[in-house]
Amino acid sequence: MIQQQDLAGKTLRGVFWSSLSLVGGKGLTFISTMVLARLLLPEQFGIMGYCLVIIQYFDVLNTSGIGIALISRRERVEEAANAAFVANIILGITTFALAWLIAPFAAEFFSENQIIPLLRILALTLPVNALGMVPDAIIQRKFRFGTRLISELGRNFVKAAVSIFLAYSGFGVWSLVIGQLFSVLVGVTLNWLMAGWKPTWRFHSETNRAMMLFGINILILDIANVFGSNVDYLLVGRILGATALGYYTMSYRIPQLIIYSLNNAVGTASFPALASVQNDEKRLKHYYFNYIRYLSLFVLPIGVGLALTAPTFITVLLSDSWIPAILPTALISLALAILSMGYVPGVLYKAIGRPEILNYLVLVKAPIVVSVLWFSTRWGIAGVAAGQVASACILVTIDTLCANYIMKYRVLDLLKAIFPSAIASLIMGGLLILLYRLFSLDGVFGLISVVIAGAGGYFAALVLISRETIIQGLTILKRSFRGWQPGFNGKA
Repeated sequence: MIQQQDLAGKTLRGVFWSSLSLVGGKGLTFISTMVLARLLLPEQFGIMGYCLVIIQYFDVLNTSGIGIALISRRERVEEAANAAFVANIILGITTFALAWLIAPFAAEFFSENQIIPLLRILALTLPVNALGMVPDAIIQRKFRFGTRLISELGRNFVKAAVSIFLAYSGFGVWSLVIGQLFSVLVGVTLNWLMAGWKPTWRFHSETNRAMMLFGINILILDIANVFGSNVDYLLVGRILGATALGYYTMSYRIPQLIIYSLNNAVGTASFPALASVQNDEKRLKHYYFNYIRYLSLFVLPIGVGLALTAPTFITVLLSDSWIPAILPTALISLALAILSMGYVPGVLYKAIGRPEILNYLVLVKAPIVVSVLWFSTRWGIAGVAAGQVASACILVTIDTLCANYIMKYRVLDLLKAIFPSAIASLIMGGLLILLYRLFSLDGVFGLISVVIAGAGGYFAALVLISRETIIQGLTILKRSFRGWQPGFNGKA
């Protein structure tokens, strides 16, 4: 049985490496986005957005929850990995063929003929990605998140370099497609080189069935989640057009790079840990609320900070041509920060082998999201972004009540977990509003000033409100890394 301190150390080191991957990989993506925003038109980002929405649906079919099933597997892991590898190859080829065939219909739906060749080339990422899913799952099972850092940095560097070079050379939207393809090729290659795994072609019928049943539950869930998370793109693209989708895509991309990526960093590291203590209710509760507490310490101030500084960083980092994206960016930043509080329950259900709970929740949540966002399109992309805030509040309330009912936890426990970060974020927000009213904070100097002031104000407020939270976090950090030398294998 994994000792609690050892598991905490592995998990925290996993969060460390995943967060470092976030800073490095997403930092490269953020820089390349700023450059590409000055080289390409909003309409070209919108056309790429059409293709990415479609590919994401096929990518869900491509995985079928197999990677998560393999990470959760406690017995006959070798046979499970072999079964997953064969299934991924079949699914990769199948989804590529389906994407190729559906391209003309997608072009007709969005009234954009450029989608046909773009989507068919982008669909090559499906079989390539499928080849790398088992090595990536093996890396996660072993908590080797330092290894994933190399892959993340490599794929994002290649994507940035290829896309910027082609955009500068006048390839337009094709620069985004080709950059994405090269990114996937590099990431999969690096995962294979570093996973240390080879298929042995040993199979077990009962294991195959168990993997399939678990994967089907995750597949249904992921299809619904992708639909819910992309319905705004579908509605904006279909109703408001490519240029509006280009602005909306950029509005979503900036907070998504930071907030969603941080969610994934914590979730990627926490999922194996929660899975390993799934039969210990006391420890499961301990880790569950710790993840919520420390995730909120970062996500809530980032969401509030991005919302209030959007007018400055949009004009400074992207240029004045992206001014229509300012208000949507502010609203989406708040929406994603709110949604983050409903992220951990989803990780928990998968870890305890109850993904069907999420399927039931989707049946409730999907109609709400579609209705709210469809209604909000009449006010343009700003209205859709406001709809995201409204639906986020509703969805997190549903997630919270369900998690506390299923796991027999109290809502008060959740409120206690997020109280310090929520109050400190509100104080930071008030400080930033005051600074904007008193001073003219434009340009690079203004952006740097508000970031420093906001970070300092948040930390000071947190110390006053809950110094023990900071002390506890630093103690865990010191204990987890004591006697451990950082290496790219991510092992203790």
